[in-house]
Amino acid sequence: MAIREKAPKAKKTTELSAGIKIGAMMAAAASAVATGYIPSYLNLYYTDTVGMSIGTIGLIIMITKITDGISDMIMGMIIDRTNTKLGKARPWLLAGAFGLAATMMLLFGCPANFSAFGKAFFCAALYFLACPVFGTMVGVASHSVINLISAESDDRAVLGVFKSYGSLIPVVVIGLVVPSILSSLGENQRTYTIVTAIFAAMAIVSGVLAVVLIRENVTERSRGHLQEKQKVGDSLRALVKNKYFIYMALGVIAYNLTAAPVATYYAKYIFGDVGKATLINLPSMLMIFLLPFAVPIVKKWGKRKSIMVGLGASVISHILILFANDNLGLFMVGKVISGLAVIPYFIALIPLTGDICDYALYTSGKPMDGTISSASAMGEKIGSGLTAGIASVMLQAAGYISKTDAAFVSQPDSALLMLRVLAGLYPAVLFGLAAFFFSKIDLEKQGIEKMRAELKEKGMR
Repeated sequence: MAIREKAPKAKKTTELSAGIKIGAMMAAAASAVATGYIPSYLNLYYTDTVGMSIGTIGLIIMITKITDGISDMIMGMIIDRTNTKLGKARPWLLAGAFGLAATMMLLFGCPANFSAFGKAFFCAALYFLACPVFGTMVGVASHSVINLISAESDDRAVLGVFKSYGSLIPVVVIGLVVPSILSSLGENQRTYTIVTAIFAAMAIVSGVLAVVLIRENVTERSRGHLQEKQKVGDSLRALVKNKYFIYMALGVIAYNLTAAPVATYYAKYIFGDVGKATLINLPSMLMIFLLPFAVPIVKKWGKRKSIMVGLGASVISHILILFANDNLGLFMVGKVISGLAVIPYFIALIPLTGDICDYALYTSGKPMDGTISSASAMGEKIGSGLTAGIASVMLQAAGYISKTDAAFVSQPDSALLMLRVLAGLYPAVLFGLAAFFFSKIDLEKQGIEKMRAELKEKGMR
C-alpha cells in the first residue's frame, strides 16, 4: 500500500447528524437479526417442531461455524477493495440484508415430509447460506461502515451507543415478543413462519434505511491519499503481526460464546412455562435506557478498563445464576447485574475497534478497516453460533429428550443440571476469559491519540 508523500491536511470531521446516527442503528439491527434470531431459536425449532436430534443440529452448527472465520476475513478484504458510488460497505450491507431475509424464511420452513437425512441436509444447506454467506455479508458490512462514518474516537463512541440501540431492536423482539407468541399460538410450523417473516422484514427495512441514511465520510476523505489496491498476502501478513486484532477477535468470540441459547429451555423445563423466557430476557433490555450514561464512564476510565470491569462483574452475576436453580428471585438478581455489567462493552467496542484500525493504518500504511472490523462480526457469529452448537451437544450428552408433539416432556435431572451449568457456570468462565483478552489491548499506553493525529495531518483519516 503506497501513500502519497504530499497529502493535504484532512478537514475536521463534520458533526454527526441525526440521520447518520439512525443509519448506524439500522445497520446494527440488520446484523443482529442473523446473530440474534437464528441462534436463539434454530435449536428449539429443529428439535421440538421438526423433530431432529439435538445432537445432529448441534453438530451441523459447529461444523458450519468453522467456515465463519474464513468467510468473515474474506468479506472484510472484499470491503477494503470495494470502490462504488455507495462506498465500500454499504453495497454489501444492502445485498446481505435481502439475502439473509430470503434464506432465513427457508431455514425456518423445513418440509415435514422430509426424511431424517433430508431434514439434516436441508438445515445444513440453508444454515450455511443464512449465516456464513449472507449473515457474514451484512454483519461485516455493518461493523465496517460504523468506522467509515468518522475517524474521531468520540464520534465512534457515540455511534457505539446507537449501534447498541440497533442491536437491541431484534433482541427485544427475540426476548420479549417471540416467547409470548410461541406460548399463545403454540410451537408449530405456522407460528415459526409468522415469527420468521417479522425478522425477515426487519432485516430488509433496516438494511435499506442504513444504506440511505449513512455516508462513509472516512472513505470519501481518504480516497485520494491511499492506493486502494493491495495484495491479499500483504494484508494477511500485516494482520497476523497486529496482536491487537488477534486479542480483540478472541475477546469478542469469548464474549459471544457466553450466550448459550437456553433461556427458552430454562423457562420451559425449570420454571415450568416457556412464557417466562420473556421475564428472563427482560434485564438485558435495561441497557437500552442506560447506554448513554456509560459514555462518560468509558471516557473517564478508558475503553479497555471499562470493558474489563464490566466483564468481571458479569462473572459474579452468573455465579449467582448458577446457584439460583428454580429460585426465580435470585435468578433475576443475577440477570439484572449481568444486564448492567455488559453496557460498557457495547459502548467501548466500536471506538476500540476504530483504534485498532488506526493502529494498523499507521504501522502498515494499509487501510484495513473492513478486514479488522470483520473481527467483531466474526466474533459475534462464531461465538453465537458455536455456543448454540456447544449447548446442543452438551444437552444431548446430558440426556435431553427431543419431541415433536404438544405433550410436555419431563426431562431427566442430568439435563436440568446441564441447563443450570449452561446458564451460569459456562458463561461465567467465558466472561473471565474475555476480560483477559481485552486486558491485552493497551493501545492507549502505546500512544494511539498521537498516531491518529499524524494520520489526520497526512490526509489518511
